[in-house]
Amino acid sequence: MEPKSKRQIIEFTQTEKEKIEAVKSLLAAQDKTSYRQRQKEIAQKLGISQRSVQRMVKAWQDKGVSGLTRNQREDKGKHRITQEWEEYILKTYREGNRGSLHMSRAQVALRVEARAATLGEEDYPSRATVYRVLSGVMESQTKIIRSLGWKGEKLILKSREGIEIEVEYSNQVWQCDHTKVDVFVVDRQGEILGRPWLTTVIDSYSRCIMGIYLGMETPSAAIVALALRHGILPKQDLLQKFFVI
Repeated sequence: MEPKSKRQIIEFTQTEKEKIEAVKSLLAAQDKTSYRQRQKEIAQKLGISQRSVQRMVKAWQDKGVSGLTRNQREDKGKHRITQEWEEYILKTYREGNRGSLHMSRAQVALRVEARAATLGEEDYPSRATVYRVLSGVMESQTKIIRSLGWKGEKLILKSREGIEIEVEYSNQVWQCDHTKVDVFVVDRQGEILGRPWLTTVIDSYSRCIMGIYLGMETPSAAIVALALRHGILPKQDLLQKFFVI
C-alpha cells in the first residue's frame, strides 16, 4: 500500500494574491491592444512600473506561482556577517557618538570600507548591512541631539513640498539664510541709506558657512545666486588678503 502524499498548504499574502490575479488577468488578454491596456492598468493598481509587470509575467512563466512569492529564509532577521565585523560596527558607532561627538551610519560605513582596505579584505559588510546592524541601536537610542533638524541619530530636513531629506555628509545639502544686519549704512555726507542684508550659505551637515553676500538689495533669486557663487568659487586670494594663509 503506497503512503498518501503530503500536501503542503501555502498561505499567500494579500500582495501576492493581487500579483497572481493580475498576471492571470494579463495573460487572458485577447490581443496586443488589450494586453497593453491591461498591463498599464495593473501597473497603476499595484503602484509599480510596466517594466515590473513584465518581470512578474516572466517570473510566472519561468517558475509558476513560486516566482511571485518570497520564500522565508531560516536566517531571516539575522545579519550574515562575522561577529568580528558586527562588533566593530557597533563599537565604532558608540565611540563616535560619545558626549558631544556625532557619527552617522554613513560615516560608520566609510570606516568599515577603510578598515577592509587596510586589512586587504574584499568581502566586508555593505552599507545596507551596516545600516541594518545599527537599526536596533538607533531605535533604542533615547538621546536627543539639540540641534535644528536632528531626530535622534539622523539629521532630517523637510522641504516646502513636505519631502524629508536625510543629510548624511558635508556638501550634500546647502541652505540659504537672509538676515537684516543690525547696523546702518551711511554715505559720505552722513545720510542714512538703511540696513544691509546678509545672505549666508550654510552646509546643513557641518553648519559651516560656505559663502556670503552682503548688500542693500532685498533678498531674491539673484542674491541667492551671488551667495552660491561666492560659496563655490576658490577663496585663496581673499585668504591671502586677510593674511589667513
